[in-house]
Amino acid sequence: MAFDACEKFVGPMPVESFLSEFVSKAPNTRPTAAITFAHKTVSQNENEFIQLIEDAGICPNLKFINTTHCISANLKPDIAIYSGTDRDDPGTQSGSQRSLNWTAVDLWIENKNEKDDVFRNLEEMGREVRAKSDLKSHIRWTKGAYRVSGQLIAYTSAIHRCQFRVFSFSVVLFGNTGRLLRWDRSGVIYTEPFNWSTQPDTLFEFLWRLNFLSDVKRGYDTTVTSVADDEAEAALSKLRTYQGLENVAKADLHKFLVRDDHTLNGQIKYFIAPSAVWDSEALFGRSTFGYIAYDPETTNLVYLKDFWRTDCDGIQKEGDVYRELHDAQVSNIAKLGLGGDVPLLPECGRTDCPAVQRTMSQQFVKGYDWCPGQPRVDPYVHYRLVLETLGEPLHTFKSTRELCEVIRDAITAHTGAYERVGILHRDVSAGNILITEERSGILIDWDLSKKVVKDGSGTQRQHSRTGTWQFISIARLRDPSTRPHEVSDDLESFFWVLLYLVAKCRSVGKIDLSQEMQNVFDQSDDMEDDGTIRGGRGKLHCLRQAELSPAMIEDLVETPCKDIIEDLRALFNNLYRHMDPRADTAPSVKSRIKSKQDRDERVQDAQKKLRSSDEVLRIIKKHSDPSLDSSWDVNDGSLYKVKFRPDPATSRKRRKRKAEDDGGKDFNERRRGRFPPSSTQPSQSRDILRLQRHRSSFGSGSSRTRPSENQ
Repeated sequence: MAFDACEKFVGPMPVESFLSEFVSKAPNTRPTAAITFAHKTVSQNENEFIQLIEDAGICPNLKFINTTHCISANLKPDIAIYSGTDRDDPGTQSGSQRSLNWTAVDLWIENKNEKDDVFRNLEEMGREVRAKSDLKSHIRWTKGAYRVSGQLIAYTSAIHRCQFRVFSFSVVLFGNTGRLLRWDRSGVIYTEPFNWSTQPDTLFEFLWRLNFLSDVKRGYDTTVTSVADDEAEAALSKLRTYQGLENVAKADLHKFLVRDDHTLNGQIKYFIAPSAVWDSEALFGRSTFGYIAYDPETTNLVYLKDFWRTDCDGIQKEGDVYRELHDAQVSNIAKLGLGGDVPLLPECGRTDCPAVQRTMSQQFVKGYDWCPGQPRVDPYVHYRLVLETLGEPLHTFKSTRELCEVIRDAITAHTGAYERVGILHRDVSAGNILITEERSGILIDWDLSKKVVKDGSGTQRQHSRTGTWQFISIARLRDPSTRPHEVSDDLESFFWVLLYLVAKCRSVGKIDLSQEMQNVFDQSDDMEDDGTIRGGRGKLHCLRQAELSPAMIEDLVETPCKDIIEDLRALFNNLYRHMDPRADTAPSVKSRIKSKQDRDERVQDAQKKLRSSDEVLRIIKKHSDPSLDSSWDVNDGSLYKVKFRPDPATSRKRRKRKAEDDGGKDFNERRRGRFPPSSTQPSQSRDILRLQRHRSSFGSGSSRTRPSENQ
């Protein structure tokens, strides 16, 4: 988490500016009773700290809980703060320990030693900027700082996954100094340090103002509300017919407001949904949640996608992309219902130009002396989309024939979008191809798509690669910052999807390919000085038959599916002939490789064939023609069985892991493998995945794992 977010910290903002911008003044004067803290650290003195705060009378509407010894997951800040409203339940008492309830935490306080302050000195960063150094990260590049910042990010991720949030606050104490933090999907704004021990007015004023803030100003998304009994009864009867939702209860339901920004004055509808079917696990970036929802008007089940769209010029809203694809009669895409930005307040949704939920961190990156360098903080707007076409995950294929035909259908959708309206998908993955009730394939998730010229050339809109790591092309893994995304990259992603599904879903109980899959799909090089992570070496070895060899694939499938895989492997192998396995090679080496490729007819032929999908579709059609080969007609479907949602209770028995505990590994060993998430093992943030959340009383069942949602 820390490595992924190293460029998302914005500050150090002056405390007065922080309070003025984000925490409006209280209607009443704060109590002025003097308080003297007996200790300069909260560690081992949490109860005394809490008692002094309560005695001061500055937090009449807040409840402070010592959570250092709570019995929930290992994500446990030192102090959790709950509001005193009926809506929030601070948890249950269990003996002398309290269960931490992330669904009700307003904010948290974490205490660290003075030496653990993760933020770099402003003067030091200023010197780098004056020296024209490319300063990006405000976090110190030490193993201790990354462990601490990762811990803080994990706490905030828990709040934003357990609750419906636009932003949240937190407080971090480093010895006798403290910092206020504000988190949203763009990044985190942190203040300059202040001495809370000898001059507690700053902390007191923040907490006093917090008492009187409305839900919206405390960061809650008020467009998600509870469900009435009569509405719940109708919704439950329908939702329970969907596989995996058989046991959903009224307590799991919430009502989502969706505004269609394509209609005059904006059409408003409410949809009822239980837990998210899956989510992206990311705190920063698009942070997507997907729900199976009930439409009270039509009584049908729909798919509700909730995410934060990138608010940059040239990036279409996903709803507009779907409308354009439908107008062009592109086949094999989902039917669009409603789509639009989420209003700031429910009542704003019925106005012509409603105020919408936006991130704010990006507003303070440029033009402020207190924020040196250029943190990479992108602007986002909260967005909801409803699709009226439901589908099953790709890993539920009933035969390899069906798998290949569904992927063929997705390629057809991709081709239509590119050829008819010049839209390139740019996020082809196993999670973005679904199987419909008719057992055909559809290509979904067009929020990263881009209008391009027909030769696939163009410039990048954002600083980093797009896509899902396991399926990104070798070329894009090796060069994420300068090479534009092309048609061949998406076509290559379809190949990796096919190989991934066969290796993962056909190897169960037959061959253990865990290590092979990690070598191919999860391989990444060590992080470079500028924060770039490259990969592709494992996939290159695979094309050259060193990993997931043809013999291994033939052991898994005996149908023509194996022939499709091998023909595609050969096609992409020709594309990358002469390429050095090392991702970051010297310019002279790159020039020599380029010269060899320019003279190699096989490379030139592959490049020509991959300017469109014709050759890939020809290969699939060639081997899937039933008149040519009847061996397709066998029961060789997916063997991969997984719970629809993992049990969140499994995390409750874990103990808190101290940030200082390095497990005996050095810095490079610890960061190796953290990025990207493994395709065969749980990711590093799986503790958050298992949390039982207010927005969702189940865990996530997604196979979709992106290295970075902002990319």
